[in-house]
Amino acid sequence: MKLQYASADALARLVEDIRSAEEGFLPVQEIEKAPVLFGHRILPMSVGMLSGIVDGHPKLRSGREITTSQVYFIDTELGVARTMSRWYRLDIPAVQRFN
Repeated sequence: MKLQYASADALARLVEDIRSAEEGFLPVQEIEKAPVLFGHRILPMSVGMLSGIVDGHPKLRSGREITTSQVYFIDTELGVARTMSRWYRLDIPAVQRFN
């Protein structure tokens, strides 16, 4: 049996993005085009994931509640998160939105 969660190229892009983010450099043009998660929250699972209402996702319908792949980087002050597959822009968290 062969199981591959992600390609080496995808992991290399992820590592490059995290290194840049740790150094304070974010890919502004890429993030401007990233899907937005409204009412996002971090899910208490064995790996960190986000859920929320998505807008602008290249594969998923806008207005739908989704659960992301594993989160590898998140900065809520800047409103960005990097999952295995892509960047997300973060709107107001669910806790703040509904209080």
